[in-house]
Amino acid sequence: MRSRHLTPALFALLVIAGCGAEGANTPAEQPKPVDGPRPQGAYAAESAKADNAPRPLVAGTALTLRFADGRLTANAGCNTIGGAVDLSGGTLQASDLSATEMACDVPRHEQDQWLSGLLGAKPVWKLEGDRLTLTSADAEVVLTSVKPATLEGHKWTVDTLVAGESVSSTPDVTQASLTFDGGKVAIETGCNSGSAAYTVNGNVLKFEPPLLTKMACAEGPSAVESAVVAALTDKTEFTIDESTLSLTSGGEGLHLKLAGS
Repeated sequence: MRSRHLTPALFALLVIAGCGAEGANTPAEQPKPVDGPRPQGAYAAESAKADNAPRPLVAGTALTLRFADGRLTANAGCNTIGGAVDLSGGTLQASDLSATEMACDVPRHEQDQWLSGLLGAKPVWKLEGDRLTLTSADAEVVLTSVKPATLEGHKWTVDTLVAGESVSSTPDVTQASLTFDGGKVAIETGCNSGSAAYTVNGNVLKFEPPLLTKMACAEGPSAVESAVVAALTDKTEFTIDESTLSLTSGGEGLHLKLAGS
């Protein structure tokens, strides 16, 4: 996926476009910045305002911010913006930003511009418990912390296959899933199904050999099935990043998404 660097001039144009499209209501006074505990991890918007009026998110989209290791990643339903961030002094100051270049429909494009405008306006931030508020002179967004999912009790749908430095995705992977519950994982490969016992030790899973049905599979589902089975070893490392589960063993593995995310 291509990305472009947002130069100061380009970012200023996005700020102007994002602010000018929202009407001419009298903006609310921007609150004074107050430093304090700083946001970490992921946050999802629950409400937004433009020119002191509600600004509903485009249907089917989510606005998310992620803070990690001095960097900010933001998405408003189409393109992803990322770069360095300084939160000192109670204001959010983003720099060296770049953005992906996916084609968006008009509503999503305008929502991207609005978010770019807010981030470029050096908004005041306030963190109260799990709630993060960003406020500029003419915009506001209220977000809540997104807690990482737990391994068990969820259906994880295979998203991509990992082989060394290569990551691939085919339509067939969406039919494969793993559901962990009480030491037993239910396996759907997109062709065959079955289960395997497992134990957890820190970030390592130990799987017993899977027991699967023996249906003949077409080439695509067969490749996915082989990758799924290969990831279920007696020493499989796992990590969970919000709604993404990664399983790796010997340089191969799977990336899975929480079903419904």
